[in-house]
Amino acid sequence: MTRGEPSGALALLATEICIWQASLAVTSSELHQFALTLSADEQKRADRFRFPRDAHRFIVGRGILRALLGRYLQISPEQLQFCYGDHGKPALVSDLADGLTFNISHSEELMLCAIARGCHVGIDLEYLRPVNNLEELTQRFFSPQEHAAIHALPEASRLRSFFQHWTCKEALLKASGDGLMDLSAIALHIHSDIAQLVSWNNAVRPVHSWSVQLFTPAPNCVAAIAADSRERSLSLRQWEDLAPTGLL
Repeated sequence: MTRGEPSGALALLATEICIWQASLAVTSSELHQFALTLSADEQKRADRFRFPRDAHRFIVGRGILRALLGRYLQISPEQLQFCYGDHGKPALVSDLADGLTFNISHSEELMLCAIARGCHVGIDLEYLRPVNNLEELTQRFFSPQEHAAIHALPEASRLRSFFQHWTCKEALLKASGDGLMDLSAIALHIHSDIAQLVSWNNAVRPVHSWSVQLFTPAPNCVAAIAADSRERSLSLRQWEDLAPTGLL
């Protein structure tokens, strides 16, 4: 498939949220092809990264996002135009979107992209890593009940619980478009890897209208998907399964 031509169509049910998982580690040839699909402002943003590794990950992430959205909309990746919310959340410009919404997250060399129709989605991914000031962070950003629940766990389980709470909160804030404004405004109950939204101060929609779900896309990491709809099924797909037609 040459650049400028859309690949085969991808279908998306109105009742589902599709989560795409991809590796950001690609060949130099693939990196070059992805870079060709970026807009001028995206290319400038990539140039501002201090380290080449971070620039490469941004280019690949945006390139994969453009390739996926192009296949759902059946237009070439470089024709896609994005707009941005007050807190930087990207979206397709309205005359191209056809109801399509999306959100992306990446950590290290793993990327997740959630795509849906007719609802707002947010996704967050974190690799499990040591946190030296765990107690201070839970006191600052979490509710007293969440702080107590995390530190009541065996020490070996606290770090995972911390990142589960963090990813759920960030996914919800990304779905709403509010960004990381106030994690402490959201209160969760998490037990046996199942998350329940308990309260959300100043939320624009009632608590019962939101869904949030934890999942594990790869070892040693946690992820959460959130949406302002409770009637959506989730499907997890691999970008690499689209090769070679998944590329541009």
